[in-house]
Amino acid sequence: MAMKASRFMINEDIPEEVICCNIFPRLPFKLVTSLKTMSKYYRTQLTGNTKFASIQATHCPSCPALIYIGCSNEEPYMYCLDVITSTPNIVGVPSSGLDFLGCPIDKGSFRLLASSNGLLCICYTSFRIGPLTPPPIIFIANPATQLAQPIPGAPQHIFKREVVGLVFDPLDVPLAKQKFMIVQAQPFPSSNDKLTKFFFVIFSSDTGRWVISDTFVNKNIKQLRLSKVVYASGVLYWDCQDDLLWYDVTRGVTGSTKMPWKVQEFNFEEWERHTIDVCNNGMLMCITIDKNGLAMHQLVTMGDHHWELKHQKGWKDIVDLGDEPFQFCHSMKLRNGWQAKFCERWFVQPLGLESGRWIYLGVQLKWKIANKILRYDIATGKMDDTGKELGSPWGMYCVLGYRNSMAALPPINVPILQD
Repeated sequence: MAMKASRFMINEDIPEEVICCNIFPRLPFKLVTSLKTMSKYYRTQLTGNTKFASIQATHCPSCPALIYIGCSNEEPYMYCLDVITSTPNIVGVPSSGLDFLGCPIDKGSFRLLASSNGLLCICYTSFRIGPLTPPPIIFIANPATQLAQPIPGAPQHIFKREVVGLVFDPLDVPLAKQKFMIVQAQPFPSSNDKLTKFFFVIFSSDTGRWVISDTFVNKNIKQLRLSKVVYASGVLYWDCQDDLLWYDVTRGVTGSTKMPWKVQEFNFEEWERHTIDVCNNGMLMCITIDKNGLAMHQLVTMGDHHWELKHQKGWKDIVDLGDEPFQFCHSMKLRNGWQAKFCERWFVQPLGLESGRWIYLGVQLKWKIANKILRYDIATGKMDDTGKELGSPWGMYCVLGYRNSMAALPPINVPILQD
């Protein structure tokens, strides 16, 4: 009879401290937990050990992907999480359901507000309309560990339907010393009719308080409804269409810069479809779509903020490498003038960037609801069909970068009220 392997036999050559604190933390969370030969003891160490979670969140590879909240195709009012990635076996969540938030999922809607290093900021709004309608609930959540907690005072301090930024940097320190921040840029009229004053409303988990920063910025920004916020290397970036608003949360410095097409004085109508995202080296990237093709610019922050063109490809060159991903549309089979009509008949929206290599595009017929998700490989210039669809066209504007991490939720210190 074969002897049953025990954790002591496994540790005979490699000390347990090295396995739990050096080897496993350097592997992606989903990859480690999916190992079939893992013992019950080690599974307990990985899923219930706060120290391991802190080390793993700091040392594991970023494993970037894209995540969004959409409606299920089978049940229109049933919201779920979906992860878009070229490595589904490594990056993912245990369940696409949102039950772990503790809300009646069939009586309200969910919206993804922000994402940072494994943590998500999610808004829940009840379907009930009337004087007894409960206020929205803002959650901080980790879908990998299925843990979440509400943010106190959020409905009273942030504007509804506006995006927020989430700041979280996992550190190899005790959980009590870790923190996250939620930041919203709020526009207010200034004395100059051409300028808008932006203040920053900030919530910090270590204080449990909402405050308005002393820093503000006056800028001539036409688009006051901000569409997307990303966090990179200590700086939050707001997409304001023609302008990029940024706020350095560490130094308390803020500013803005024009988007690439405004700097190069291109026609806005040709560059109206774009998105911002973070590359694997922590640099901010801007992906643009026009009738000729796609382009990717990198924001250089050394000295004056400016953009550098990193990649550019025309639709004709992309299709010449393989037109299979475009065959789901009959109009794409037309050989005469298809390139000029591509962005006229189809709504093409860049969704985000994965690992600095893959650009994901949402492609939708203007008279259809469902849309395809295509993936463009910067290294090869080829396009392929991911096989995924976004059930709602509004989902194209709520796709954010995601990192699979076991990071524990930093505790929220509720301030003690005094007389």
